[in-house]
Amino acid sequence: MTFEPRPANDFEQFIDTYHGRCRREFGRVVAVAGKWNFEDLIPGLSDFDTRFIVADGMSPADWTEMSLAVGRVHTELCREFPQWNRKLEHLPGLNLTVSELIDPFFYYPEFPQWTFYRGDDAVLKRISSYLASRQWTERDELFHLKKIAVYFGPYQRGIDPAVNIGPWESKYPLHSRYMHYFVPPVQSMLSLKLRRPVRGKMEALRLAAEHFPNPRVIHQIQEAVERHFEIPRDYAEPRLSELERELDAYLSAAYATLERKVALIPYAPNETREGLRQKLAAVPIDPVESFFESTKFCRLMRGRLLFFAESITWFDTDFLIRNELGRIVSNFYDKPLKAYGVATFGKSMSADDVLSRLEENLLSRDVARGLREFARVASQPIASESAKAQAREVAMNFDPVLEALERLGEELRRKAGAMT
Repeated sequence: MTFEPRPANDFEQFIDTYHGRCRREFGRVVAVAGKWNFEDLIPGLSDFDTRFIVADGMSPADWTEMSLAVGRVHTELCREFPQWNRKLEHLPGLNLTVSELIDPFFYYPEFPQWTFYRGDDAVLKRISSYLASRQWTERDELFHLKKIAVYFGPYQRGIDPAVNIGPWESKYPLHSRYMHYFVPPVQSMLSLKLRRPVRGKMEALRLAAEHFPNPRVIHQIQEAVERHFEIPRDYAEPRLSELERELDAYLSAAYATLERKVALIPYAPNETREGLRQKLAAVPIDPVESFFESTKFCRLMRGRLLFFAESITWFDTDFLIRNELGRIVSNFYDKPLKAYGVATFGKSMSADDVLSRLEENLLSRDVARGLREFARVASQPIASESAKAQAREVAMNFDPVLEALERLGEELRRKAGAMT
């Protein structure tokens, strides 16, 4: 089996370039963060999950301006640096103002798993101080249990296609199994066991060797990362299937050590994927948290879709568009409107019924009409030959979505403040 050698690690250059250009295009960016630790960014295989922090006082129009500006930077860099295809796979998903990031109302348990790379010193100190002061809560426990439920059980082949990996694609089968579908649940199990967020993936592997059974599996993964996954025997059958069984057995054995660490659901040492998901489905969810669970990712969506719609020969977008459009109506129409209905009207209602209640009251007729048109356009079947055109059409119908979700979020925050 032939492998392309490990490329040079240019993530520092990428972060500096990307952050600098985005700040020039949109001057209210005050800090840039990324998921995990720097050592977790594997050259040639890892993307970079950017998170931007911006100055307070952002309006929906400001978010749209930023979305388009960051999309332009993305497009320019993708054309200028084809070797950064993987790093530039998508625009930042979660973007917040400084006040939102340090407001307990908006706390999201992913925050402590970010590394803040560049930014205003005073802002970074405020953020660091706030995150360091937080205690472990049920919100953290639920976040990590949900993450375990996503990845628990045998690896599902085909779930994680190699997109824009380039010459290192032959190494992706091991990278996907280890770094995308094994380490995240191990990381969350450690967070539960230690009752604190574990930020890094490589950090999680080191801790797992100390706290969970069968460190041989962990050492095997550490060796694979060290060798940039150049282990030919692990890609062929029957070894690949054997490896998948080893990883599945490890997760089960690790979960079995969490007795007295899980309080929100009935604990079973021999838990299954289905059993865990059923138990979590029965946990009462605050509708306000449910509203923000998906809507927090909407702010740069227009720019993301327009970037996907660009014609860049060496950048593959078919899967990316299908993935985004396959969940966009659920995330930004159905789920938030239903959650808002429960939070405000105290009962379960369809998204359409909630929107009808809000029209000409909290939302203008034009915004409500725009929301319905977005849902209609984004629900159309996706054909490969027209995927880019459909992504562009959905993007051009996205402004009412952003305006509505920002307005509803403000109202929920106002009501929460009035109750305290």
